[in-house]
Amino acid sequence: MRIFPFLIGILFMPVMANACGPDSQCDVEGGYYLAAEPEDWDGETPLRLVVYFHGWNGSPEGSFRNKGMVRAVTQRGALFVAPFAQTGFWRQIGEGRAERGRDEAAYIRAVMADIRRRWPIDETQTLASGFSRGASMVWNVACFTGDLFRGYAPIAGGFWASNPESCPTGPVNLRHIHGLSDRVVSFDEIGVHNSMPIPEGLDILADLNGTRDTSREVESEDERLTCKRWDDSVSGRVLELCLHDGGHSIPAEWVADGLDWLAALPDES
Repeated sequence: MRIFPFLIGILFMPVMANACGPDSQCDVEGGYYLAAEPEDWDGETPLRLVVYFHGWNGSPEGSFRNKGMVRAVTQRGALFVAPFAQTGFWRQIGEGRAERGRDEAAYIRAVMADIRRRWPIDETQTLASGFSRGASMVWNVACFTGDLFRGYAPIAGGFWASNPESCPTGPVNLRHIHGLSDRVVSFDEIGVHNSMPIPEGLDILADLNGTRDTSREVESEDERLTCKRWDDSVSGRVLELCLHDGGHSIPAEWVADGLDWLAALPDES
């Protein structure tokens, strides 16, 4: 049987490195993740990046069902990535703190290495965000693998079980959003699920950043949020805390708002 040359080319065409996406898993050691590119991406320009950690009993597929959240990120020219938590929840990381199960630090490093293999990434615009237990994971990643992202934007979740004695990967940029009526993860006391008070976590990062005591109020385009910022630091890194009167919730636009916040940060010295 004769096979035309153009058919041979199709049959033996190399598989693209990024042959996975929102409907097909990107497999890595320890699990997988889903990813969505901007619709108008030219295939060459480095992409901004948001890695979103889902909440308790969530999934990458569930994250992608929040189309408003995904769309708000990709419309800003960013790759949206949703990693997978085994048995529905993220495990704490760090020496003396790691919980039984998958080594989350190794898994996240594998995810990030695979992302960078498949897509060109703008390393000045990489953001880790998450909600609830996923936000707790963002705090853990910031503390113990803080070299992986330029900024962190957790929503309604902080350290749990205990606060770390130190964060070995150094100063970080972090913007935390929390509801003052949150009954799942309390803001300023130990929560019902043994979550640590958010101000204690901020104090740890402030010391790490070399932040001076004073904060200043900053305006937010979201009228629900009242924000203050610590940007007078030895390291040049920025901490921001945004509070609202609501409970344990995450409006779809807040993850993309974190990307806007990251883009407006000053260059670090």
